[in-house]
Amino acid sequence: MANERATTAIGERLKSLREAKGLSQRRLAELAFANVNSAMQVSKIETGETQRPHASSIEKLARALGVSAEFLKSGDEPDIRLKTVLLNFQSLPSRIRGRDLEIETIHRELNSVGRSISLIGDGGVGKSTLARYYAIRHQADYDGILWCDADNRAALINDLCLLYTLFSTDLLREDQKNENTVKQLFAHMEQRGERWLYVYDNIQDYDTLRGLLPPGHLIVTTRQSQGWGEFKVLHTDALPFRELDDPAVEVLLETAERDSDREGARALAAALGGSPLALVIVGSLLRRHRDRSFDYYTTALDEVLVEEDAYPEYLQSLKASVQLSYDDISDDPQIQTDAQMVADLFAWLAPEGLEAGLITDPPSDPSWGQFKGDIPEPLQDLAQAPSRVLKSVEALEDRSLIRRVGSSFAMHRMTAAALRAMQSERLLNEAAAALLAAVYPGGDGYQNPGFSGNWPLCRRLTPHVRALWASGNAPVNAAMEYLLNQAGIFLGKIGDNSGEIDLKRASLDLKSARLPENDRDIAVGHANLGLALQRAGDLEAAELECRRAVELGVQYHAGTIDLADWRDLLGGLLLVKGRAGEPDALTESLREYQRSAAILRRHVPRLSDARAQVLNNLGTVRDELGQLPAALRLGEYSLNIWREVLPEGDARRGYALLNVGAMALKAGAADRAEPLLEEALALWQAVYLEAPKHPEIVNVAGWLISTYLTRARAGEDAQARKVKAMQLCDEFGFDYDQRVEHAKRYPYAP
Repeated sequence: MANERATTAIGERLKSLREAKGLSQRRLAELAFANVNSAMQVSKIETGETQRPHASSIEKLARALGVSAEFLKSGDEPDIRLKTVLLNFQSLPSRIRGRDLEIETIHRELNSVGRSISLIGDGGVGKSTLARYYAIRHQADYDGILWCDADNRAALINDLCLLYTLFSTDLLREDQKNENTVKQLFAHMEQRGERWLYVYDNIQDYDTLRGLLPPGHLIVTTRQSQGWGEFKVLHTDALPFRELDDPAVEVLLETAERDSDREGARALAAALGGSPLALVIVGSLLRRHRDRSFDYYTTALDEVLVEEDAYPEYLQSLKASVQLSYDDISDDPQIQTDAQMVADLFAWLAPEGLEAGLITDPPSDPSWGQFKGDIPEPLQDLAQAPSRVLKSVEALEDRSLIRRVGSSFAMHRMTAAALRAMQSERLLNEAAAALLAAVYPGGDGYQNPGFSGNWPLCRRLTPHVRALWASGNAPVNAAMEYLLNQAGIFLGKIGDNSGEIDLKRASLDLKSARLPENDRDIAVGHANLGLALQRAGDLEAAELECRRAVELGVQYHAGTIDLADWRDLLGGLLLVKGRAGEPDALTESLREYQRSAAILRRHVPRLSDARAQVLNNLGTVRDELGQLPAALRLGEYSLNIWREVLPEGDARRGYALLNVGAMALKAGAADRAEPLLEEALALWQAVYLEAPKHPEIVNVAGWLISTYLTRARAGEDAQARKVKAMQLCDEFGFDYDQRVEHAKRYPYAP
């Protein structure tokens, strides 16, 4: 009966808190479990149907509601925090030592004119913990707190998009998680007039957040000490340890769960250099081994400590503390061996988002056989034993080598660096690449990372790809090259141009290190990088890469379809430059397209997508050169081919319909343009059913409005066409009077 009453009390308290925050069960499920399908789980807890809810579920629900798990269970905590919305906010130890002055400084600076502060310091000194504790202590000052992983721009944008949950019960689609969406969300947040605290954790440099400054207080944690402009700066150091009651001593005693031998604790804290991370790691060892003293580990540190001039003393001590914990993970030999392999592997991956599935999922993937040769046999066996992996992860958490963050785990960057440095003979970097490559989307159609259905998985894996490449010791093998290619495609699709360029440049570097110059993949690498640079607007750098691809094609791959593709890519770049007014670029673009067409005529049937594409490109250049009759003939020819070879509803038809319709309108044939543009609009609306204001739809709507008004001006069913034009203007945000003036430029004599 007591258990039933406790369960009912939790359910009633959960419902009361949820309603006080104005959340539906669906919204709470999304915030707590990142899954709206868990709304039934929330309902069952509230009604008492779920007996003894799991502790992890209580913790996640409490965090989403902005209260502690203890309060949700017992109700004995003040409810002042009910008003604060917490997004992506992680749990924190109950106390933090020796940071009162820093917290006061953060509070003062955030409430000054600048409203932004950078917490700067070496790894392991507690910057993130300090930011978390400030947020907890001053939570009542804010209407909401958003914690963002800012290791790279894509991760930052992804977490900032969590703000969308404040405005809609719908989930934000993967293709909407971009910089424009974030800026719109910031504008909405500013209109709300609320006080919000944003934390951008572990940011690499100012460029990562450029253009993404939020409308509220901002704390940045970083190891980069330069380039913060008007940001206030607070340098964070290790904890003091000279006195018996100094913070480093208190942290060590508290973690070890001991209250005696302060002198021994002070000596060990000094040996650890006051590093909060090292204190927690060694404290966990002391908690496990009650028979060992502080002096025992002070001596043990001396035995494993290696003097390295390149590192400050406290970082050397941190590496030594990781070594001690690594050597003493478990008394069970099997768990000890397994957990060391898992730790060695995790050390090469991103610090957040670590989970057993990264090891256990690949063996069931069809690509496992292609990549498993780079994985040592003991790790292959472990990957096929999920229960052993789970026990290993639990052991690593118990030793504070990793910590739980929501449904996954995190490893401190300094812990990972120490573990990588310890892998002298048995590097697992190649194994890490192989495990990721076995499950990273790749191939054609629905297997491609460009397909939005694969984006959630790509978002989960891409940070690990980037971390492995940035480790300074990434493997030079096919798996790593595959990962860089596929992750680069994904980043380009979600609009992370800088990330796409970084990975495609990395991919080219890796290809160049592995392959001879005459290998096809070298030219492909230059072409891919050129396309990424063009998308980012760096046309000069893009042209260099595209020309290099063509040069290699002429030298080593003359007359091939590959060379036709590279000439087509260069032609497209020159077309963009010609439109921007660069002399002779259009003429050269036409020449490259003609050379591409000549190659394709020898290799590809007349009725083919490739032939239609190059004809369409030729028509586009002729149009820019003012040769409208020729342009229109080429466009119609390409459209007729596409109608033959492409299925109904294929998006590629839309481009041809738009091009031919627009050229017909400019050529004085509005009557021929109208049905083509209407068909294009209907096609795009079907393709982008979930995005009714997609740029492609808006673009073709603009052309169709001009076509209607051009024919109305000539007296062809004028009233009906004006009404259609007005309806489209209202639907897509065009100014009707401006479109009337715009349509006057097009000749038409029915």
